Amino acid sequence: MVASSQENRKLQQLIELYEQRNYVKAIKIGEGFTKKYPKNGSGWNVLGLSYKASGEIAQAIEVFESLTKSVPDSAMFQSNLGNTFVLIGRIKEGITCFENAIKLEPKMINAIEALGLAYLEIDEKEKARNSFERVIELDSNHQRSLYFLGNLYLMTQDWVEAAKYLKGTNFGLSQSHYLECLLCLGKGKEFLNFYKQLSERGVINPLVGGLVSHVQELYKRDIKNTFCNDAIKHVYVGKIEEEDGFSDELAKDLIHYHRSNRNDYRSQSLLHNGSQSSGNLFLLDEPFAKNLKSCIEKQVEVYRSSFAHSEQGFLKHWPKHYELFGWLVSIKNGGNLDAHNHKEGWLSGSFYLNLPKTESQGKDDGKIAFSYRGPKYPSGGRVSERKVVDINTRDICMFPSSLFHETVPFQGQEERISFAFDVKPIN
Repeated sequence: MVASSQENRKLQQLIELYEQRNYVKAIKIGEGFTKKYPKNGSGWNVLGLSYKASGEIAQAIEVFESLTKSVPDSAMFQSNLGNTFVLIGRIKEGITCFENAIKLEPKMINAIEALGLAYLEIDEKEKARNSFERVIELDSNHQRSLYFLGNLYLMTQDWVEAAKYLKGTNFGLSQSHYLECLLCLGKGKEFLNFYKQLSERGVINPLVGGLVSHVQELYKRDIKNTFCNDAIKHVYVGKIEEEDGFSDELAKDLIHYHRSNRNDYRSQSLLHNGSQSSGNLFLLDEPFAKNLKSCIEKQVEVYRSSFAHSEQGFLKHWPKHYELFGWLVSIKNGGNLDAHNHKEGWLSGSFYLNLPKTESQGKDDGKIAFSYRGPKYPSGGRVSERKVVDINTRDICMFPSSLFHETVPFQGQEERISFAFDVKPIN
């Protein structure tokens, strides 16, 4: 059946609203459009994408699942469903969708790349590499997959190969990661020159901030950190009480969700004797997700107010648009999380759902510790000093994402359970 000119005009209006990121209006128009033209798959697809973009994930999944059943030979609908599953940590279901899409359309670059990223979440690095390399075979200048290949080499600390992919790539943090390669290859002069170039171009992010703090600390170099000097001085500890809107019952529901295997666990080489949820838990259509998001949004504004007079770059250049990205970390007896920072964040934090009573004598057991030195970077044989911050159950600790942090191992029968999150810029 051929669509009428009126139907096509309304569909085009819907597409334009989505492309303009006016998702609220796109959803309103899309719901009316699909009611009037229920057999228009394109209209349903844009509605699903608008739900997804606005964080209404349950509605998006419902739309895309319906589309894959009604139009089983559409690679695009399969891929869109897969991307939506991945957002909330249903990685294996996402992989199935991407594989279905590729069977239908073997040269569908977006699905192949998304499959590679999903494989990374479950630590299937070789399968991820194959996916990104397949994209490059189809498009030798595909910036995203070149960037992801470079990052794969970063994970194995193959700085030479990583630099080859990252130097000429302009997607995401590629140039900042190239700066990272220069440091790790011992090219100090090139590092300083390239950092100057990035600064002149207005590049400000936590990856560069962490690199510069490491150089400042290790080599006692007086270098202006465009992201945050003295990041430890910008650590904030507050508290979320029941009266703030997040009850003990909601906390139990969150922990139960994590343990119920409804969310796939993310492969995490830094985490010992513990588990980390995959996807963004803030996107779940669950009371615990909505209430906790509201509480943390308020705490983020408290943080900004607390440092309102700071001249640090990450506060002066606070992202105009950002999302909250959250995940759960559970650590058992003897476990810990190694030192790291959050390169794609801006402000990072943890809300402590349970801090166990420890059985050892270490007064810092189970606490969070901060330092300025990246554990993978040249150390000069010197041990990094760290600052341990006292935390308790119901505390929320926030800090610049450039700051390296770790947890102190503990001995105890209870789990150490925290909800970690990032304020992530949206371009």
